[in-house]
Amino acid sequence: MRSGSRIGAALVGLATLPLGVLLSGCVTTQQVAARARLVDARIRASQTPLRLTRESPDVRVTRVSLLHGLGGTALAVALRNTSSRSLTDLPIVVGLTTAAGRKLYLNRSANVDYLDNHVVVLPARGLVTWVYTSSGRLPSAARPFAEVGVTQLPEPVAGTLPRVAVTRVPSGSSSAALTLSVSNLSGIPQYSVPVYAVAVRSGRWLAAGRAIVAHLGTHGQATVRLTLLGSPRAASLRLSVLPTIFQ
Repeated sequence: MRSGSRIGAALVGLATLPLGVLLSGCVTTQQVAARARLVDARIRASQTPLRLTRESPDVRVTRVSLLHGLGGTALAVALRNTSSRSLTDLPIVVGLTTAAGRKLYLNRSANVDYLDNHVVVLPARGLVTWVYTSSGRLPSAARPFAEVGVTQLPEPVAGTLPRVAVTRVPSGSSSAALTLSVSNLSGIPQYSVPVYAVAVRSGRWLAAGRAIVAHLGTHGQATVRLTLLGSPRAASLRLSVLPTIFQ
């Protein structure tokens, strides 16, 4: 599903909830309006080509790996926030540099899924492994790259981030097919929540994948399937999940 459709559904959900539900607990009408504005801004951003106005001085790309699997290709990127504050809605472009030195961008065009060219949040001094996936097979000889810009959206308040968690659910599936349980440990509803997985052995990234949870209610839980692209056999698994609504 495209970002516009999925995040648009989240916005509709916000708009159609009964007022009593929206205002329950400590939620104010201003907070509800801010959530709707953020979702709407992400929809509009996904509908236009992505261009980095300038690279972020606070984000360091520490690692980029291209991983091939039977179902497609994953490009995993390790990002470190060197600043003392959380950074939100960072545009990220990824691609391949050919042997001739030509750069081939993979995710800059219009109507690309928002989560395919944005990092929704990088915690202060934190490290996040962000994953882009493609159903096609990308050339192995090319060198992958990633560039991270500064947010082009009005920055929401993101002091103390809402807590979300992910764990693997034991199953009889193959090592590449994961069943994951995702929990919202906060009182803030979450929409279009990205879940990332990287398989690691002896310091090498062997496989990676991404899944999306459409909606996590306050203190809610959901199960999602994630397929790793690469060769995850006999590797340890690193899971991460990022909140998308911050207040």
